[in-house]
Amino acid sequence: MIVCSCNVLSCGQIKGTVAADGSGPRTAGEVYDCLGCSPDCGRCAREVRSLLAEARAVCATQCGSCASREIECAVHVSVGRMFDGIELGKESVAA
Repeated sequence: MIVCSCNVLSCGQIKGTVAADGSGPRTAGEVYDCLGCSPDCGRCAREVRSLLAEARAVCATQCGSCASREIECAVHVSVGRMFDGIELGKESVAA
């Protein structure tokens, strides 16, 4: 289901920013950042927050440690892991 028609973001994409261990964005703005876009009209912000809460609730029932962790963007963490073991030059920009 499309949640944000301005950026054409689906429910699955939004939930996908939260990793299985609960790491991921805490706010709607952080979700947009993780997905490489920015909020436009803002009508979807309430639904985005609801989807984040739903994804975190699933995690909390599985691991129970999410609320106490420092949260990082799951998308950026995944990109960072892709670069593990690859030496980047000084002119390169890290993920």
